[in-house]
Amino acid sequence: MSNHHPDDITMLDYTAGTLPMAQSLAIAVHLFLCESCRSRAAQLNTLGGVVLEQSTPQNISVQDFDQFMADLDENPTNTAEPTKMEGSRQHPLAQFLPERLTDINWRQQTKEIAEYDLSSVLGVSGYRVALQKIKAGARVPEHTHKGQELTVILNGGFSDELGVYHAGDFIARDASHKHTPTALQNEDCICLTVLDAPIKFTGPFLRWFNLFFNWK
Repeated sequence: MSNHHPDDITMLDYTAGTLPMAQSLAIAVHLFLCESCRSRAAQLNTLGGVVLEQSTPQNISVQDFDQFMADLDENPTNTAEPTKMEGSRQHPLAQFLPERLTDINWRQQTKEIAEYDLSSVLGVSGYRVALQKIKAGARVPEHTHKGQELTVILNGGFSDELGVYHAGDFIARDASHKHTPTALQNEDCICLTVLDAPIKFTGPFLRWFNLFFNWK
């Protein structure tokens, strides 16, 4: 069960179709793994359609938006139960990956960290979309972000200065965050990551990492 989810604005942008493809993929993967967010996305789609049908375009204030989301929580729309669709849904990454994650041809970035680049397969520009694998118990060096990083955990989990995360969780980080992700001890952590700018290693002895991990 996921405990960390996209924020309301991101969910609205996703259901409205205004998110860039790379970021939409991260949301789609999280929705595949998170029943509550699938239900929420269905509600937003339904309510968005009603709003378009019954109103004329207008600017929405922060207060109006907050009230809209509060009404959504108090009066959920009737939707098909997501679990009934489980057998017919396909993982959003299925067409880009081997059947098993263990069959991926990983590229080692360090002894304990590996990557599988999806950017060229997806045909996205201006984004780095990749799977990252961190060995159980291993630590990613302290870093911040030059832009935004979206992460969805596919297998295992990790912890950082802000919390502990498990399979299905959705984590957003930006330049205001500095963290040191550490894979949990019991198994390797595999994540989907979407970056719109390179990360920036911040430790005094880690600046050479920035050259190795830079992609722009």
